[in-house]
Amino acid sequence: MMGFGMNNISESLKKFMSFIKIEKRYTEDTIKNYNLDLKKFEEFLNTKNIVFIDKVRNEDIQEYIKKLHRKGLSATSIARKTSTIRSFFNYLVRQRYIKENPSKSLRTPKTPKHLPSVLTIDQINLLCSIPTKNHVAIRDKAIIELMYSSALRLSEVTSLNTNSIDFSTKSISVYGKGKKQRYLPVGTHAIAALSHWLQVRSSYAKHKNDALFTNKFGGRLSNRSVQNRLNYWVKFQGLHCKISPHTIRHTCATHLLESSGDLRAVQEFLGHEDISTTQIYTNLDFKHLKSVYKKSHPRANLTEEI
Repeated sequence: MMGFGMNNISESLKKFMSFIKIEKRYTEDTIKNYNLDLKKFEEFLNTKNIVFIDKVRNEDIQEYIKKLHRKGLSATSIARKTSTIRSFFNYLVRQRYIKENPSKSLRTPKTPKHLPSVLTIDQINLLCSIPTKNHVAIRDKAIIELMYSSALRLSEVTSLNTNSIDFSTKSISVYGKGKKQRYLPVGTHAIAALSHWLQVRSSYAKHKNDALFTNKFGGRLSNRSVQNRLNYWVKFQGLHCKISPHTIRHTCATHLLESSGDLRAVQEFLGHEDISTTQIYTNLDFKHLKSVYKKSHPRANLTEEI
């Protein structure tokens, strides 16, 4: 390992990208976004003739954030890029490439608290009742039923293989963020839709292609294709709203929480490491959280005086 101040920015970026790919096992999309964000940051530093990592100061990063703001980037986009930069410098400190972390105490524009919309049960039923007159519609119905049944992320849906499903236990094996595996139950309607799709899939899939959902060429279905097909069915079924795969995931989680009130179970179901993420996801209000706290915390209801 090289000593403090002896690494240039380009070399450090390569080491960090290798770290999040091999050790953190981030998804390809996440790695791509990290790389794009950090390359833009490196280009900015080059304009200031900063090439060594120990020469980067808090003021330099703050100047970069202001530049992004002047360019018209949204507060959400700036927050994401800032988070990437923080992760990079946190890694450098842990690896002892730098002594001080210049990304501490950064000021960024406030991000609006936009929570995802939630579909009603009637809307979900309408979306899931698409007519299965051809193999594409059969496939699309299976995708939509599965996304709502098991609250899958878009990348989790498209990465599924035919052996991911266990029909005997009505469960599915999913690799989420960080390539972490979890097993999820699959509802009866989704099982039926998947069975129907697998009956016709073999006629359209390429030889030795194990992707569960395939495109018209027989290859693995892409994230963009799923979004396009979802847009098509939303319009076809007369749902007058904009829906993304994330909307369906959020809707499933919200319906589960409303029915069970079990925040921890929903957290595990969604694959969230931090329960605070689940709280945002499921649009909990403070009164509900306070109620859960009073019922659950062993010292929340102490009344005796000391």
